[in-house]
Amino acid sequence: MAWNLSGTLQMHQPIAVSPPGRRARAYLSWLGGAAACAALVFAVTHLSEEKEFIRLLEKVEPFWLGVAFLFQVGTYLVQGLVWRMMTGLAWQRLSLWRSFELSLAMLFVNQALPSAGISGIALVSGALRRAGMPPAVVASAVLVDQAMYYLAYSLCMAVAFAFAVHQRNLPGWVALSMLLFVIIGLGTVRFLVALPGGRMKGLKKAMRRLPKISHLLDLVGQSNPETFQTRSIRLRACACHVTIFLLDAGTIWVAARALGADPSVGGVFSSFMVSSLFRTIGIMPGGLGTFEAASVMSLKSIGLPLSVGLSATLLFRGLSFWVPMIPGLISSRRISARSRERQE
Repeated sequence: MAWNLSGTLQMHQPIAVSPPGRRARAYLSWLGGAAACAALVFAVTHLSEEKEFIRLLEKVEPFWLGVAFLFQVGTYLVQGLVWRMMTGLAWQRLSLWRSFELSLAMLFVNQALPSAGISGIALVSGALRRAGMPPAVVASAVLVDQAMYYLAYSLCMAVAFAFAVHQRNLPGWVALSMLLFVIIGLGTVRFLVALPGGRMKGLKKAMRRLPKISHLLDLVGQSNPETFQTRSIRLRACACHVTIFLLDAGTIWVAARALGADPSVGGVFSSFMVSSLFRTIGIMPGGLGTFEAASVMSLKSIGLPLSVGLSATLLFRGLSFWVPMIPGLISSRRISARSRERQE
């Protein structure tokens, strides 16, 4: 299978094979991230009492773990609601299960093939097109989803920045990085909103030199600019993405509760947004190593012991990163299988 210029799958072409050098770099990045995580665990368990770390893991409360698991399931359901809402706007039906499956597959592809989310966008757009949805509907759904994601990300980061400044619990350079991200995030939203139509021609021409970006531009070029004029759609999509951030931050708070701690909700939210920032700018797949280190240190800044911060972070990453990889792989294979069936 290969991606054509519209971002959809061409089923008559052979499967593209990644160059050996690219595969080697991907393997090295995964190994590097795993090594960074292992080094963090080693350092924290030696800075704190090893027996305390083991005691925490032994006394994890199953009830709170169950709540954390439900929170993570909720993130995929809410992401699926965005796809259903956008396709429903054009009277196209997308079942709740299919939207949930798309969310899982998108997560797996984005983590297994780090590409700033472009791989996941390509998978979703191709799946929606193969489901018989018009190109304009698919392009509008993808564009609104991405624009409102960055808007929600920026709004949540701004709230976390305000909390961090008020509490004065983070280094100045971290707070400055948060503020800078808010500015860049809002600029990204403005750029995505301006993509449809004939605006920003000079910038688009320059960006087409990058193959993956060129494919993305071809896809969103088919979207309907009037979609962004529907305020209720923008608000609901943004609210969904804000909810996802809240559920993720809530998962860490619940994980800390499962370990017997009782951190402040605002402190955990601010810590999660800082960790997300480092995950976003990190070079490792899924922010391996960088997210964990930022999470442990930022949780320590709000008063949690290193052992509790590390345990809560590892529980969160297990539920949000590692556990969904298996169903995500299954979902992506199911989507590929449907493509082969339609080809035959």
